[in-house]
Amino acid sequence: MTEVAEVHVRPDEQSGEWVVAPGRASGALSTHASAHEAERAARRLAAARGAQRIFLHDRYRRVRSVTPQR
Repeated sequence: MTEVAEVHVRPDEQSGEWVVAPGRASGALSTHASAHEAERAARRLAAARGAQRIFLHDRYRRVRSVTPQR
């Protein structure tokens, strides 16, 4: 698997789902019904791909940064 520096979780305004994407890429690696499910998936992805940071975007465009657990 390719390493990524960061993973982003953000809402998809059109579908209402939550998207997990590597870096600032627009392409989704996965989509989820809730922010909680997407955050769990992002943490798994970050651990598997060696990401240093996870960015959680909410529906109000606020961003929270968390450090993946190793």
